[in-house]
Amino acid sequence: MEHSGHKHTQVGEEEVLEDIVDLEEYARLGKQPPLSRGYRIRINGDPFLVHEPEITGRQILTLAGLLPVENYTLRVKIVGEKPRKVELDEKINLRHHGVEKFKALPRDQTEGA
Repeated sequence: MEHSGHKHTQVGEEEVLEDIVDLEEYARLGKQPPLSRGYRIRINGDPFLVHEPEITGRQILTLAGLLPVENYTLRVKIVGEKPRKVELDEKINLRHHGVEKFKALPRDQTEGA
């Protein structure tokens, strides 16, 4: 992957909101979430606070207390799209336009056995 996503934020580079951004609300309004000091995400309907704009599937499941993470399948709902599977080490950019919520389901016990 040729992404240069490891940039160091400099003062004045981008406006940072002091508030917590509710992703579901921004998705409903059709707005892209701004850089902020926190993002409220929903996992299985419950709100959680994340302080970084990027998070992995593994971190989302851990945050929700769904352990071991390998026992769950995570999906992301993006406005206007069907929910799609998120791999454990896949990074999700919470500032991506339309990221609405996450759903985690227990894997079938025979899966991967």
